[in-house]
Amino acid sequence: AVVSTQSTGGGVSTLMFALHSSDPHILRETMLAICQLAEEGDEVLTTVLAENGMDDLCRVVGSGHLETVRLVAGLFLDVSFSDTLRGELLKHRKYVPYFERMVGCSDVTVQQLSLQTLEMIALATPDTLTAHNTFLPPLIRNLSVSSDLDVRTISCKLLLYFCEAGEEARNEMVECGIITALTRVAGMPDNIIQNICAHILQLLLRDDRSLLGDSRVVGLAQLIRSAAVDQEAWVICDQILQGK
Repeated sequence: AVVSTQSTGGGVSTLMFALHSSDPHILRETMLAICQLAEEGDEVLTTVLAENGMDDLCRVVGSGHLETVRLVAGLFLDVSFSDTLRGELLKHRKYVPYFERMVGCSDVTVQQLSLQTLEMIALATPDTLTAHNTFLPPLIRNLSVSSDLDVRTISCKLLLYFCEAGEEARNEMVECGIITALTRVAGMPDNIIQNICAHILQLLLRDDRSLLGDSRVVGLAQLIRSAAVDQEAWVICDQILQGK
């Protein structure tokens, strides 16, 4: 290891200072040491996040060194399980772009870890997530371009939170191409994804029934109904197609 992994405040502070290095090897070894210490619990995580800890970790995400970014994404997931520390992750808007980058990363491991982190945040305090509509483009893009089931499933779940947040978010989802993206996944024989797709479509139509004039919307409802392995999804889309 680059520096001592003793679990004292001074040891953690030294590790955090080492994150300012531009050397990929030092960054990787430092993050490994931090992650090892973090296994001891919230006390260490609190020290890691103290002062400018989140800024230092986000700087590492911005470095683009994949192995190290994976470690940071895993650490953020650990933080998200803490009721007392979870709120630090999106406490400041300046951290959001780094999470957006991880959610849209080409590396599946980084994507999965960051999406799980956002899911933990949404489960605890949905407003903390849905206050940031800038997550919509990468989440919607995941449905279209990712071949990983976990990435697609969690992205769908998070999009449902946004859809439930209000008309503004729903309108932005339409502008970002949510209908086309849902069509990419709605035909999958997966009851969770189908159910979420059906509920999102139902909520979108609550605001604007004229969307039924769009052949893509009708086609999406038909796709879900014909491929349904989820009974509720079938019922929702059947009602939509009957104009109810």
